[in-house]
Amino acid sequence: MKRVLLFVAAAAMIFAAGTAQAAKKLPPKVIVGFETDQEFKDIYKENNGNRDYPVVKVTENVTQGKFACKLTFPNDGDWPGLHFVKFDGNWEGYDVLKVDVFNPSTEIVALNMSLCDKDSGITKEAYFGEYNKRYNASAILKPGKNTVEFELGGVTVEDKSRQIKLSDVKRFALFVSSRPKDFTIFLDNVRVEQSEEQ
Repeated sequence: MKRVLLFVAAAAMIFAAGTAQAAKKLPPKVIVGFETDQEFKDIYKENNGNRDYPVVKVTENVTQGKFACKLTFPNDGDWPGLHFVKFDGNWEGYDVLKVDVFNPSTEIVALNMSLCDKDSGITKEAYFGEYNKRYNASAILKPGKNTVEFELGGVTVEDKSRQIKLSDVKRFALFVSSRPKDFTIFLDNVRVEQSEEQ
């Protein structure tokens, strides 16, 4: 009888621990949904000083809400993309950044992401911080629909000197390097999520 009671008590403790763990699961948090005109005004375009390329609110290839972002890259410059500077920067507890991307071309390209926290060396001159003091990652963008994932859990800055502070993210960018001429993509539902393993 004593063994049975001990087993029941242990099972109850395991169940309670599992329930508490499940209760801690964070819901996905949309960082940029491309739903409002203000979100588009807050996007900072960068391509070697050229900020004139089209970033348009559209109803095509939407995965969340009513609108998506159509980005047509310039044919010149090395790293054209979007810099996001106004958003909820408390990503603590999340371990993946996801973005839905539709690539209408037949080309496979790399979609890159850079992430700055408060210690990344952001100044007026170093608008996006210092390369070695930010987190940089890359993912493959296939033709058609993609949900691109960038790992966040325990990631370090480029020089490996410290981990990124996910409780105080200041800026992040999405950009491409080599690409075909007149390359266009559709972006939507930039969000952070907690993986199932946590």
